[in-house]
Amino acid sequence: MNGFCEVMAAEEVFACVGHPLTAAIILKEISRLDACFVPYPPTPCAPMNNSKLLVALLPLILASREDCLSGPSIEPLTSLEAQVKKNPDDNAAWNRIADAHLRLLGSTGQLSHLSIASDAVEKSLKIANPAFNKAALALRTRVELSSHRFAEARRSAEQLRELMQDRNYALQLLGDALFNLGDYGEAEAAWSKVPLAGNELAMEPRLSQLDWIHGNTEGARRRLEGALHQAEKLAPQFPEIAAWCHVQIGELAFKSGDWEAAESHYQSALLQQPEYYSGLDHLAELRGAQGRLEEASALYVRLIERVDRPEFLQALGDLYLFAGKKDEAKVWHERALAGYLDSVKRGEPLYDHHLAGLYSDSLNQPEAAVQSARRDLALRHSVQAYDALAWALFKAGKNEEALDFIGKALATGVLDAHILYHAGMIRMGCGDIPGGSVALQNAMKANPRYSTFHVHR
Repeated sequence: MNGFCEVMAAEEVFACVGHPLTAAIILKEISRLDACFVPYPPTPCAPMNNSKLLVALLPLILASREDCLSGPSIEPLTSLEAQVKKNPDDNAAWNRIADAHLRLLGSTGQLSHLSIASDAVEKSLKIANPAFNKAALALRTRVELSSHRFAEARRSAEQLRELMQDRNYALQLLGDALFNLGDYGEAEAAWSKVPLAGNELAMEPRLSQLDWIHGNTEGARRRLEGALHQAEKLAPQFPEIAAWCHVQIGELAFKSGDWEAAESHYQSALLQQPEYYSGLDHLAELRGAQGRLEEASALYVRLIERVDRPEFLQALGDLYLFAGKKDEAKVWHERALAGYLDSVKRGEPLYDHHLAGLYSDSLNQPEAAVQSARRDLALRHSVQAYDALAWALFKAGKNEEALDFIGKALATGVLDAHILYHAGMIRMGCGDIPGGSVALQNAMKANPRYSTFHVHR
């Protein structure tokens, strides 16, 4: 096989490296992967030998790994940066830089990696357009998803699907965009076209989201446990995958009031990755719910020192507010608000949802909450967006309008205790005492501990 074909075949598979679990899938399924990219100009191109495929993929994987025990491994990125400095027209190197920073975003939570990845992708696409640079288009879609630019992500994923025809990864990304937009039926239709067999690590976590949104919490848990079972086989090489699965299962348990299971999974995640930011975030939430406020605040401070994101400032402020420490809460809420507003001024759609929650429940500014929630709903008509607007309207005294939006939030059958609590209060505010009582009873069934401390997510 000639060298040009080999590079382009690796580039085809690289387009499939995107989901937090995908790097491991490459190793797991290396024996059955075929590269069938038709290069430009067209030349005969045989399927890549598996050993050659692995060799081609290893730099992509290694360039994006981070060992949370010893800090990020900067040597591979340094090598890639030197490569593009030497040859700025190396679009494949720009793609690998973007992928590395997107993975660092996932493992560290640092949003600076998102902007670097975005710049790298756009440089790559200026060098080679999507027809001959599908990897960059896939990366652009991932950047748009991480940036909450879901409508743009949908367009990019649809373009990728046209270019890749029946390729599974394009459908996975398209489903991600549709799900986040609130188009759950379309997301399910896209994901249903991806064979589950052989794609468990990529698909089970995605399908678990659909189960949860339709009120099938047990089904969501089983799917995530199936993904975890696969991830644990790869833990020696990719501990971050098992850590991610543990946090997702733990969050489901926490939302159901099963603190013991949540504790077990969060601790398991941190055993895999001791400084995993999402593990620390969720464990801090659990400690706050348990009333172990000093431990919770210490975890949040530890997290804030590592990760510059305003939602963690809000979480610590909410913890102090829950504990009745209003002065301490005010300091952190003001810092969180400043961070959110700075993001909004930059034109980023990341934090309208968080702003709505901060204004509604932490700062008691319902009119500002309504404005933020309407901006969020303009971008996506998800369960969470409908709920946030309904609650903001209720806080602003607009009960009838709130009732309409909380009905839309519940239309999928979701059994989230806090959404059900909002529904109960809104129905009672509209004079429907029996309907409100039923919703509150359902909230208690969904999570008997829902009235304890929790984070706005």
